[in-house]
Amino acid sequence: MAVEEVGEYNPRELEEWILWYWRENKVMQKTLQPREGELFSFLEGPPTANAPPALHHVEARTFKDIVNRFQFMQGKSVPRKAGWDCHGLPVEVQVEKDLDLESKKDIVEYGVDRFVEKCRESVFSHIKEWDSLTERMAYWIDLENPYVTMADDYIESVWWSLKQLWDKKLLYEGYRVVPYCPRCGTPLSSHEVAQGYKSIKEETVIVSLRAKERDFSFLAWTTTPWTLLSNVALAVNPDIKYAVIKFKGENYVLAKDLAEKRFPEAGVVEEIKGSELAGMEYYPVFTHFTGKVDKPAWRVVTGDFVTTEEGTGIVHIAPAFGEDDYIVGEANGMPLINPVELDGKFNSDVPELEGEFVKDADHKIINWLDEMGVLVAKYPYEHDYPFCWRCKTPLLYYAMKSWFVKVSDVVPSLLDKNSEVAWYPESIGTGRFGKWIENARDWGLSRNRFWGTPLPIWRCECGDIRVVGSRKELLENSVGEVKEDIELHRPYVDAVKFKCNCGKEMERVEYVIDCWYDSGAATFAQFHYPFENKELFENSFPYSFICEATDQTRGWFYTLLVLATVLFDKPAYLNCVVAGLLLDDNGEKMSKSNDNIIDPWELFNSVGADAVRLQMCSSAPWNARRFGLESMNENVVPMLRTLWNCYSFTVRYLTLDGFDPREADLEEAELTIEDQWILSAADSMVDSVRRSLESNDYHHTLSKISDFIVEDFSRWYIKLVRDRLWLEGTDGGMNPLKKSAYISLMVVFDRICIALAPLAPFMSEAIYVNLVKRDVPSVHLVSWPFPGKVDEELISQMRVVRRLFEAGSRCRQEAKIKLRYPIAKVRVSGDSDVKAAVERLQPVILKQLNCKAVEYVDSLPDVRYAATPDFSVIGPKHGKDANRVSEAIKSNPAEAKSIRESGNPGKIGDFEVTPGMISDIKLSVPEKYAAAQFSEGSSHGVVLIETERSETLLKEALARDLIRNVQELRKKNNLEELQRINVEVSKSEKVEAMLSEFKDMILEEVRAEGLNTVENLETPENFKYEGETVFFKISY
Repeated sequence: MAVEEVGEYNPRELEEWILWYWRENKVMQKTLQPREGELFSFLEGPPTANAPPALHHVEARTFKDIVNRFQFMQGKSVPRKAGWDCHGLPVEVQVEKDLDLESKKDIVEYGVDRFVEKCRESVFSHIKEWDSLTERMAYWIDLENPYVTMADDYIESVWWSLKQLWDKKLLYEGYRVVPYCPRCGTPLSSHEVAQGYKSIKEETVIVSLRAKERDFSFLAWTTTPWTLLSNVALAVNPDIKYAVIKFKGENYVLAKDLAEKRFPEAGVVEEIKGSELAGMEYYPVFTHFTGKVDKPAWRVVTGDFVTTEEGTGIVHIAPAFGEDDYIVGEANGMPLINPVELDGKFNSDVPELEGEFVKDADHKIINWLDEMGVLVAKYPYEHDYPFCWRCKTPLLYYAMKSWFVKVSDVVPSLLDKNSEVAWYPESIGTGRFGKWIENARDWGLSRNRFWGTPLPIWRCECGDIRVVGSRKELLENSVGEVKEDIELHRPYVDAVKFKCNCGKEMERVEYVIDCWYDSGAATFAQFHYPFENKELFENSFPYSFICEATDQTRGWFYTLLVLATVLFDKPAYLNCVVAGLLLDDNGEKMSKSNDNIIDPWELFNSVGADAVRLQMCSSAPWNARRFGLESMNENVVPMLRTLWNCYSFTVRYLTLDGFDPREADLEEAELTIEDQWILSAADSMVDSVRRSLESNDYHHTLSKISDFIVEDFSRWYIKLVRDRLWLEGTDGGMNPLKKSAYISLMVVFDRICIALAPLAPFMSEAIYVNLVKRDVPSVHLVSWPFPGKVDEELISQMRVVRRLFEAGSRCRQEAKIKLRYPIAKVRVSGDSDVKAAVERLQPVILKQLNCKAVEYVDSLPDVRYAATPDFSVIGPKHGKDANRVSEAIKSNPAEAKSIRESGNPGKIGDFEVTPGMISDIKLSVPEKYAAAQFSEGSSHGVVLIETERSETLLKEALARDLIRNVQELRKKNNLEELQRINVEVSKSEKVEAMLSEFKDMILEEVRAEGLNTVENLETPENFKYEGETVFFKISY
């Protein structure tokens, strides 16, 4: 099949065509099929499809797709099952909004069965948007056979795991203070709470509580004034020194260190150790519960959690609303006073506030404290406060019964399993995630909600408990008729009763479980393990790779590890890539409140999915990165356009010659030195990309590909071979230099397509299909090549020559000689590496520097050096000898140059001189030369060009100007490359002299049949050369 011509780069049209091509050829399906070879197991983090996807979903999916494509190209089998998270508050809150329900009571009145059905319908309300985005961004995953957490088979596997936890004594019911959402009416787990913190500013107070037997009052500080109604104790640290201070005529007790900070003008009356305050009684601020409690209250207790970091060093204790408070209250046999209902509102125990939400009552309570004369101070305090991660209501800490997973018992095992995980970045595993595990609390599992996996626990009023681990056990234990295919959701399982050994009926506890447990069970539940697919699960587990956003360190990453550890004594995953935050073009975090959220479809339709994916790789995955049209047009779009232009250039010449390089044999090609170099550089790049991808260094992968495409291929190799593509053959055959260039170009595009395929699947596919297609229909089905025979020495030498070229270009700029104007000679001096590079790559230097001769010399006597000392470095080292050292450096520029280039200290006279002491080495040459230094790695050299030009060189310069301007006019007139033209140029002495030597060269380069001079020619087309205006015109 011949290579087809291509047009301008239009990412939207190109990508939509490629999507059609993939569908027609079922390319994605081919990558999902089982194959021989090593298994690379991937676990998809399940999103919830009851809201449309956003740009941050594209981020993690890009990284996942890169890894999976690469591993498939490595010859591995890479199953990619999609997953959907279906249960929990995300769904319930949305359905409540849709139905205009405001409380759990409203749900019960509406009907739990009807509500659950609405939840089921809502789960996939945006599935089409998810499927469309998944396809458009080329995230290849099996959407036709996903795991779904609300499926009965999935729930049954979750039940099995809960039974395992019960049997291991890791599942228990306890009465504890838990984070609680009064709007959703349910407790939350610590990892859920961690996702909802916001920085808030609210009024805090310092209140005085008068001691019963001493003439002072205790000063207690609190950020939650509403909890003072439930106060039962004050806590001090037994080892802290406290002070009695005199302030405004009153005696107050607080930590001595804080007394000096809070009340610097107050005098210290007495110092008391915290342990001496223990047991003292005081009068409560509020008397609503005086005489109504049956346990001792309102006395001072001790606790080592009390610090002097903030507040007063005296903590007010309300066991109903604080975890530490509850523990202290239990330890000291104190009452639990709770005047707050589950909706977060005060009850009739506090009639003045009955029906008022506790956080809203703070202002009123502060006024009461002031009126009572016990408000010593109030001030705004900024701190992080937990909000419900779904409905955004402020959480309360509330004492209640809940079911827990005893994570605290397995912390050492969690740390051990975490050490087996390769984290990207490593600092997450040892830092944020590792510290979270070290301080892991028991997992609050139960939720007082409706749509979720029912907690499979049945209880009798006699206290007996039965935990069910399968549908079979459910049916075997049930009383009465129960359908074999009973749906494993509320309210259906709620109706199932068991017979207790005592003869009474057992009923299911009305809880569902934390939806994060569902997703954490995905490792095994997606296979309906252990009821089926046992071998499939065991072969996949632990999973080779997972990737999600950084907030999952306290979410999915955590629950996966906990369940894998307690159930299987293994880590859930072996490699975890953590995706960072997305920022807008101004560096601001993307959020609805900042009104800077970008619709991914806008980006797909403007710059294309390839550009979006590449921008995701513009920095390390875990780093925050700027994202927007501006940053993409700055970072990645230029590279894509450069590649397309190189591709378009190659295709244009191939079609002109009717040559299909796929039919040629690389082994038969007569490769020039630049061909040998680009092929080695391409193979080296592909192997370097392989190593980067194996290390999940997507940002380094992109930079290596981009550097090769832009610097090596476009700016260097294509410029070297452009003229070869115009060479004519003999006897009807293709010129061997042209042929070798075509073959080399084809091989390079093959390597680029392979290296780029995981990151930019659309453009790599487009180029592959048209230009380099092998025996498989898609680049994504190609096996990653083993590195060829790479000539590392040649690659290194070409790097030296490119630095030499840059130095020579600086010389030309200094001499104001354009690159298209030929110069007579270039001389180069340097170390042995420079010498070898010049001798081997002389043809490249001649062409790129446009010179008639290049010569390596051991020295350049016309070049003088001047060394500049750096006093800021010399002074601290040499002190009073600094001036003498500076003079030694200036007087010995050759030695100074040697030290600076070597990077090692050396002697100049009697002084040791380090490279840092020499700030610069400058060159000076006679007027007829220009010189510049260059370096590449440890290699250093100097290039010297002759700036005086002969008459012949000046004539050729004029010829080159004419060629350039005629070619631009051809392009302006949209002439085909092979279109023949006639050229007329204004007659002058300079033009006539130039044509006498270079007419044939001009005719060939501009594809002209005739070139004539015309007296007094005046046309719009003209250019200036050496002060003379040259007019010209073309006809065709």
